[in-house]
Amino acid sequence: MRKDWLYIIPIAMIIVGCGSTNDSEEKVEGEGSIDMRSYFPFESTTKNYQIISKKANTPLSNDYFTEDITVTDSKIETKILDVTDSIMTIQDKKLIYTDVSDEGNIDKTLYRYIDVDDSLYSMDINSTEILTVGTQEVGTRERIGRESCTLVEELSEFTKGSNIYTGNIVKIKCTETTTITTKVKDEFLGTEGISYVNGTEDSVDISYRYQKNGVGLIAFINDDCIPENMVYPDDTIECQEDTKRYSYIYYLGN
Repeated sequence: MRKDWLYIIPIAMIIVGCGSTNDSEEKVEGEGSIDMRSYFPFESTTKNYQIISKKANTPLSNDYFTEDITVTDSKIETKILDVTDSIMTIQDKKLIYTDVSDEGNIDKTLYRYIDVDDSLYSMDINSTEILTVGTQEVGTRERIGRESCTLVEELSEFTKGSNIYTGNIVKIKCTETTTITTKVKDEFLGTEGISYVNGTEDSVDISYRYQKNGVGLIAFINDDCIPENMVYPDDTIECQEDTKRYSYIYYLGN
């Protein structure tokens, strides 16, 4: 369930490392003063979260989940309902974050040492989803684009609604820019029970992660705007009330 909220695509993706330069006057990627390892849990623990979500013209959804986290010198493993959800391998200069899924694991290579406004990671998106109705394959949906995350701010407090967090906090902005092409087989177009429609959409999905020193994720904020006659968000446009949707994850404690 959590993977849906975080909009993770369970298909193989290609990691793209950011280039460096030999020019001493220019900043070298991955050589900042902030150790991002510090913004994940220091010790093995259990963390409780609340998920609040709202789609246009639908009731508010409220749910909860628990993470069991095991921390060693070289690895942080997270389980949900006794099933491994993610593994972060700790290296000297990088953090290898592996999202674990039945559909296929996804590795993200994060710079460990960065500064504000630096890239945490970037990766190309190239995935194909099989569209089905019941057990019948009716078409495909292809997603091509790029995902990137940047450390945008250091905070001493973050507040949203009734949730207040204080301490050493970093704010991370993630932007996923994709072109989505849906292709339904001719024999299923317009038939009863088939809601998929052929076409191509350009999507820009912007979200924010807030992580606290020694604790890890404390909030995930994703406000989306779904333009009229579209399925996927474009967070670059002005949003009307009937085209808004959002999903928030809040850390409740151990």
